[in-house]
Amino acid sequence: MPGGTARDSGIPGDPHDVLAMVFARPQEALRAARAMLADGRGPYESSIARQALGILHREFGDLDAAIGELRQAIRLARQAGSPDREADVLATLGIALLHRGRTRRGLAALDDAVATSGGATRARVLFRRAGARWILGRHRDALDDLRVAVPALTRARDTVWAARALTLRGHVHLALGSVRLADADFRTAQDMFATTDQEHDSVVAVQNRGVAAFRSGDLPAALELLDEADRRFRELGTPMFDLAADRCAVLMAAGLARDALERADQALLRLTRLRGQATMRAELLLIAARAALLAGDPGTARQRADEARRLFGGQRRAWWTEHARLILVQAALAEGAASPALLTAARRLAGRLAELGSPEVWQAHLLAGRAALVLGDRRAADHHLGVAARARHRGPAASRAAGWLAEALRA
Repeated sequence: MPGGTARDSGIPGDPHDVLAMVFARPQEALRAARAMLADGRGPYESSIARQALGILHREFGDLDAAIGELRQAIRLARQAGSPDREADVLATLGIALLHRGRTRRGLAALDDAVATSGGATRARVLFRRAGARWILGRHRDALDDLRVAVPALTRARDTVWAARALTLRGHVHLALGSVRLADADFRTAQDMFATTDQEHDSVVAVQNRGVAAFRSGDLPAALELLDEADRRFRELGTPMFDLAADRCAVLMAAGLARDALERADQALLRLTRLRGQATMRAELLLIAARAALLAGDPGTARQRADEARRLFGGQRRAWWTEHARLILVQAALAEGAASPALLTAARRLAGRLAELGSPEVWQAHLLAGRAALVLGDRRAADHHLGVAARARHRGPAASRAAGWLAEALRA
């Protein structure tokens, strides 16, 4: 073997281990993948190395570089004559394209990967397509894929991927407002990761439990868990921009909206320098818009939300687009622009958010109720405020407080 033995070159005995190392020991995975390519391995092993580099770039660096590596990995898999290897890389490429904002191509790649894969590979591909559907806000479709992927990965004793699938299912439950189900999935995933050497995934599990604690209204526990995750991510050298978004949400709940806006803007600058995920940029803009609105700056909120709306629209993310529109209408009302058109927009938002299964539908009803009050439409105000008032009995403290506000306005 040119360049020494596998042991002293940093190349694992099983080349597939490089992929497992990506989220366990990212820096070691980077060195091993480069060593495999320098070692002149054949097309199958070189495809694995290129895929590992693509994942590292996709998650922690430059998306354009990630897409380039993954396309090379697909060509090498074809040279090796391995349909399963090609399908696995194709699924990885689909997620990268989605994060780049090329939604149609990304979904097509994932659909092709599902159609051409089998066995354990197909279960992993279904998990990744579920992840794409979650990103797009297509939560019921994501659950459909996970209903197949989770039991298949569990039966195969594929602990790491089964835990990842449970983590994703937790996020889908969270998006649909089922905090208890989400926390149960996150806890199970954390226990499963603890039996492996997947350090990065283990820290992600801590972060997710922090999000669940926040959504249940336990801010001290949320901050403690998110701080722990931040410390451990720094030790691993794996920047996580969704952690920045999670911490901003907690800061807003704690009444520190201006701090949250500053942190979101700082994260946006770092993401731009890294040429990172367009999907995350849109999400951070939405967080910044919410923070600006809470900080009493509706002009900045409108600016950030409008950019987020355009990005979400281009990414075909209907769930997120409607939430950006919600901020835009809230900002308009905060600027004193109550009008029949604004009331119509709020009613439409309430209907769309209900169709999408958003747990924040009460916000649109509160908005419509307040606009109706200003316009003197007491019948519409009573209806919308009555719906919004139901939030006072469940969910985080902020939504319960808003529910009581709706009830007070209604009275």
